[in-house]
Amino acid sequence: MITLKNIYKSYKSKPVLTGINLQIESGEFIVLIGPSGCGKTTLLKMINKLVPVDKGDVIIDGVPIKQIVDTKLRRSMGYVVQEGGLFPHMTVAENIGQILKITGTEKKEREARVDELLNMVELPPESYRDLYPSQLSGGQQQRVGVARAFSVNPEIILMDEPFSALDPVTRSELQDEIFRLQKKFSKTIVFVTHDIDEAIKLASRICIMHEGQIVQCDTPENTLKNPADDYVRQFIGRNRLWENPEFIKARDIMKTKPFCISRNRSLFQAVQMMNQNSVDSLLVTEHGKLEGILRLKDIRRIPDYKIPLAKYISTDTISVYEDTDLKKIINHLDDNFSGIIPVVSHENKLLGYITKSGLLAALSKQYEPDEQISYERNGTL
Repeated sequence: MITLKNIYKSYKSKPVLTGINLQIESGEFIVLIGPSGCGKTTLLKMINKLVPVDKGDVIIDGVPIKQIVDTKLRRSMGYVVQEGGLFPHMTVAENIGQILKITGTEKKEREARVDELLNMVELPPESYRDLYPSQLSGGQQQRVGVARAFSVNPEIILMDEPFSALDPVTRSELQDEIFRLQKKFSKTIVFVTHDIDEAIKLASRICIMHEGQIVQCDTPENTLKNPADDYVRQFIGRNRLWENPEFIKARDIMKTKPFCISRNRSLFQAVQMMNQNSVDSLLVTEHGKLEGILRLKDIRRIPDYKIPLAKYISTDTISVYEDTDLKKIINHLDDNFSGIIPVVSHENKLLGYITKSGLLAALSKQYEPDEQISYERNGTL
């Protein structure tokens, strides 16, 4: 765990970082983001003492880093910079194995570890270990840089805009790769970028910085839905949420208090309830759990309304979980959809419902750039 406590830093009496307090849990993927000069790279470099702290403390697993020898601290962390930061006079294998060599790893073990790391970043050792950085593409250099950062199996990896110089396709591939590696090995990654799309794609939490302060630190979903202030709202972009529909959940657009009825009621009672509330269907529940739906069109011509409605319950209705995202909800529907979609918990408890008009109203919000997007739990937008 990394704790940044009351961090202050200035250059030539000009504050660069003020009042930084942040706790990074083990295994988190934290992204520091903000405009040039906001202090994000300075903050990153304080973690491995490349930049000294004027005031405050950086604490790793309960130990202030000022009590740790500089070289020992840096060798315990991985560090990836722009364009790989490889030594041009060393081969790929030598670059990756450099820290292993410094720390006294035997040659045979070192070579085996280098091959393992090259396979990890999908660079076949037989093809790449003896090449020099100048013989690699930008994306390949970055893969080598990532492999080197993992060489001594550190718990913490620092990444300073590692993919910013790459073309979009290569950048996307490496984003996927580092995300996969972080999930597989549960490393704590602190990642600096100026690209909000990259932050959303990678982060477990995004820390947005402005003028030397953290103005919001939250999950990508909460950051997009609930920007802390106008600066954050402007920085992320008003319609950014609609570019990431996986963050819009059924619970965000559902209406609550659906019209429900017990399976033990009669058809007459069901029809009366439909007429009183001007609806053409009722959700059938038992002890709060969804059992199916009763549609007026299915019972309209039944001669005896006194019989129990149980045998007329339809179970073919589409329902979604409260955390089902908007994209999946839309994929559930066909062109003829005109009814309601029940929203349930993973225990099948009925929570609300989505209507076609409500879904269209939600979708229309992406075309209203001058109004703040907000969500209300009662299903209105």
